[in-house]
Amino acid sequence: MNKMTVCFVALGCAFRVISAQVEVVYTFTDKRVEKKILQVEPDKAGVVRVHIPRTELPAGLNTVTVLPDFASATVGEQGYFIMPNGELGTFREQNGERTARNYMPMPVFGMKNPRATFVAIVSGTPHDYKLITNAKDGRYTILPCFEYGGHAPYDDITVEYHLLQGDHADYAGMARKYRDYQLSRKACAPIKERMKDRPELAYAANCLEVRIRQGWKPMPTSVTNQTRTTEPPMRVAVTFDRVGDILDEFKRQGIDKAQLCLVGWNQKGHDGRFPELFPVEEQLGGEVKLRQLIKKAQSMGYQIVCHNNSYDAYMIAENWDAEYIIKKPDGSLSTHAVYSGGRMYNICPQRAYERFAPKELLEIAALGFRGLHYNDVLTVVQPRACHDPRHPLNRNQGAYWAGKIMAEAQTVLGGSASEGGHDFCCGNLDYALYASIVPPKPHPLVDRFVPFWQMVYHGIILSNPFPPTCNYTIKDDDTRLMLTEFGGRPFFYFYSNYRDAGNAWMGVEDLTCGNDETLRSSVEKIREGYDEFAARSHLQTEFMERHEAVDTDVYRSAYSDGSEIICNYRKEPFSYKGQTAGAMGYILVGHQ
Repeated sequence: MNKMTVCFVALGCAFRVISAQVEVVYTFTDKRVEKKILQVEPDKAGVVRVHIPRTELPAGLNTVTVLPDFASATVGEQGYFIMPNGELGTFREQNGERTARNYMPMPVFGMKNPRATFVAIVSGTPHDYKLITNAKDGRYTILPCFEYGGHAPYDDITVEYHLLQGDHADYAGMARKYRDYQLSRKACAPIKERMKDRPELAYAANCLEVRIRQGWKPMPTSVTNQTRTTEPPMRVAVTFDRVGDILDEFKRQGIDKAQLCLVGWNQKGHDGRFPELFPVEEQLGGEVKLRQLIKKAQSMGYQIVCHNNSYDAYMIAENWDAEYIIKKPDGSLSTHAVYSGGRMYNICPQRAYERFAPKELLEIAALGFRGLHYNDVLTVVQPRACHDPRHPLNRNQGAYWAGKIMAEAQTVLGGSASEGGHDFCCGNLDYALYASIVPPKPHPLVDRFVPFWQMVYHGIILSNPFPPTCNYTIKDDDTRLMLTEFGGRPFFYFYSNYRDAGNAWMGVEDLTCGNDETLRSSVEKIREGYDEFAARSHLQTEFMERHEAVDTDVYRSAYSDGSEIICNYRKEPFSYKGQTAGAMGYILVGHQ
């Protein structure tokens, strides 16, 4: 790497990059390595744009990395790097590497160092790179590594480095810059605008999400490729009548608004026989009881939707067909883990739409469901490619078809929800079950999570921050407070912890309803969240404009209506603007 040659000019107390050297490294499948240095000047808006047309990329590429000279720092310098899932790290380690691919819900990253503050937006080839933050011999770098594996590029490489100044030169400014970018190109629109003619969205923005897992087969199963004779029995946890009992208890305890999502209502429960959904699972009460439940919920003032899955397929399904499965480059079927239905195969996004989505959504709507319909998996993974010659897709095209599935749900059922915060189809996503995935153990380079995704999409996409903040009122104090700090729309889940292997990614603590006492106590915990959320639910339609530490272990989240939430992680009270946040507590300050 050549010595840094960035030039600066004084602008009051700010600095602007005049020119920069960008190192581009090509590695080839035959192990060759080529390096090129590009001299790039910022445009009038302060954007250093690195653009490599796909027609100029050489054949046989394995990877391409892009590194401007201002995207580096040394140990001990002031500043930090920021990953798109909210991981923030200061420059304190001599060596280490944080490589992320599936943990990247946005094609964005940034760095603040004594020479520059920037946010990088990967606008070309946004789905086929890994993000690498590297500390080596005391030098930090952050860079995208585009992955080809010998295949011909289908998109240009484009990375736009937006240089930030003054009050914008921090991670909040980075997030706002990307939010403005998304809104200006009409990739998405604020909730306030969309809810004007979307009553289902308006309702959901001001209420809790309550998911109820009704039934499932052993998870994971020992029967990898199930047949109708070898299929394990389904556990019945919550029948349709029992869901009605939960609603009755909601009313008794004063929970007047909620969106319910039924999980496992379909044939043989959650992950039972996808893509086979119908008939409605008889052991839960069948279609007659489900229709009665839907009418009851709606008559009581609740919004009710269901969970389906357009991406997963099991051989036991009556409509199983290898034709619609993603093919790998060698022609083999794309598979994933073993779940309740056996070995799971990945459905091609295009075929998921063409063969299933419109028909299924109409059938689901015909049952009476209405609201932010939940389609699993779609936004918790990168868009998928397919190498079947009958329906070949690159990842850009995979994103298009996933977006069509969610747009269809908005049209047919009033709204769309999915599992994660990947933003490739942010304009068609109303609710993310969790915005970002938390690695099981914090990476040594990472100091803390900050609401980076939320400063982009709060007020645009409803969300809960992380899987562990599910059922937050029965979690530890840190988890409870984090939901508020990150502006989360609380979600509760009956039988969230259902896996036999013990890998409870949403938390070991759970809500159940096996008897009337556990049902009542579970609803009490939901009521606790209902009361808390009522005081700040109006913020769901506001942008989160800033986030920062105001003192040690005390954080401020500021909103576009002037409201501030102060979250105090200390073991003693903290005073702010005449109010006091108790130990491990928070206060809402300003406009209400």
